[in-house]
Amino acid sequence: MNRIYFFANFGDWKKQPYGGGEVGNRRTLALLHTFNFKTIVIEKYKRVPNHSVMNLILLVGKMGCNIIRFMIKLSFGCRKDSLVHIVGFYGPMVYFEYVLVSIAYALKYHIIYEMRGGGAELYYKDGSNRYRKTFRNLINKSECIFSQGKENYALIQSLTPDKRIFYYPNYVTDDFMPETYPSKSNKRINFLYFGRVSKTKHVDLVIDIFKVIAKKYDNVYLDIAGNCPEPEYAESIQKQILDSGVADKIKMRPACDHNELKVILSDKHFYLFPTEEPHEGHSNALTEAMAWGVVPIATAQGFNKSVIGDERLVTHDLSVDSFTSVIMWILDNNLVNELSRFVYQRVRDNFTEKVVGRRLEQEYEWLLRHLH
Repeated sequence: MNRIYFFANFGDWKKQPYGGGEVGNRRTLALLHTFNFKTIVIEKYKRVPNHSVMNLILLVGKMGCNIIRFMIKLSFGCRKDSLVHIVGFYGPMVYFEYVLVSIAYALKYHIIYEMRGGGAELYYKDGSNRYRKTFRNLINKSECIFSQGKENYALIQSLTPDKRIFYYPNYVTDDFMPETYPSKSNKRINFLYFGRVSKTKHVDLVIDIFKVIAKKYDNVYLDIAGNCPEPEYAESIQKQILDSGVADKIKMRPACDHNELKVILSDKHFYLFPTEEPHEGHSNALTEAMAWGVVPIATAQGFNKSVIGDERLVTHDLSVDSFTSVIMWILDNNLVNELSRFVYQRVRDNFTEKVVGRRLEQEYEWLLRHLH
């Protein structure tokens, strides 16, 4: 029987997943269980809450135990008709991940290295000679690279031109994607930001953008949904809303589950996403908004451009003017419905559980046939 040894971080199964990485890995595992493969899970150690001295010592111990468990599992595993799928985040983790890849390589397994998240090019450009050498060797020892974003292709191909690359984006689950296009009301225009409320996501800029829009259009409203891990920033956002002059048109709420999120998305027209997060990858929030026909206006950070698929919706810089000019162009030319249908269909064609799952199964089958 075909086997997939799947190494990834899933977080605490008793809790909601922390971040897009744990969400994506749990979804991959769920897909694997639907395929006609035997799946052997090797869980990555659970993260430590902070980098205090004691936690750093604990982290080193966890890494060591993880490496030993990984080596034992593969040493007594079956190499025939098997793939080792290692989910990686490179950056500071590249040395740990290289050890895992090297163990699988030495034991004669065929290796998939999955590049999750963004920032690979930045890490490589700003990294030390040692980092670049380690990352290059890691890529070379892997027989296929799964990339969450097409923006990684140039870096991979510059290191090893003939490397097989499989585009493995984030996706919405079938129970989240509406079966038919969720039409939007023309009586009012609803704006939304949802996700982590943080400085690098520039939720403060979302409010500034909305203030300008609200001066020109009467029937506009803004919802902000998400939790803020930085108390001072949360306080400044609340003050900014109160001082905005349009506080009666802005609603702020905590993060919610997916069922409630579907209700929130159903009547929204625009998703504002002025992220400058250094390691932004394929944002789950971005795809979820698009799935409900919510037109994103976003920076080019991470994989936003290739996910959105229309450069007119991607701003040239991180400024109020860049965002408001795109929004006003859409409103003044009555393009909301056209673009809403476009982004809904783009998700339906490219970023659903059914579509991505089918492609993933086909890729595994191809690798299992051609690498043995």
